[in-house]
Amino acid sequence: MLEWLIRGPIVIGAGIVWFVGLRLFLQSDLSRRRKVIWTAFLVLVGIGIGVVLPLSQVWRKFCLMIVILPVLGLADVWLLRSRRGLFFWIRACGFEVCTVFGAAATVRFALDITGAEALVSSVRWALVAFASLSAPPKPLQATSGAGALR
Repeated sequence: MLEWLIRGPIVIGAGIVWFVGLRLFLQSDLSRRRKVIWTAFLVLVGIGIGVVLPLSQVWRKFCLMIVILPVLGLADVWLLRSRRGLFFWIRACGFEVCTVFGAAATVRFALDITGAEALVSSVRWALVAFASLSAPPKPLQATSGAGALR
């Protein structure tokens, strides 16, 4: 019960930040193609996070990012020396953070509900096995014969 009293306001606040960031993003001067590509990239990053991390870790990382969102906004203001203010960058970063972690939480929740974790584990194992096969072979060392005498 106490957990939901803490998570509830965070989720509602993040939803508001995401919505105002979405409005800002949709009103930007980017072309429609770039908006679609950027959104697809954010969702794909979220899917990757959701496959790799358990739901509890997704939640912890999301909370951490929400807490440091003002710091990200300040970094954008100071590093980019932009004419835009802190609130602009908080909305922009908030949209991106909430999109990524929303996709991650959705994917992880779906994997947990469907019991597809075994499938994900086998895919991870296959990727690791494939990566080790595609590594360049180590040079052979001669243990007998003429090459071993040198």
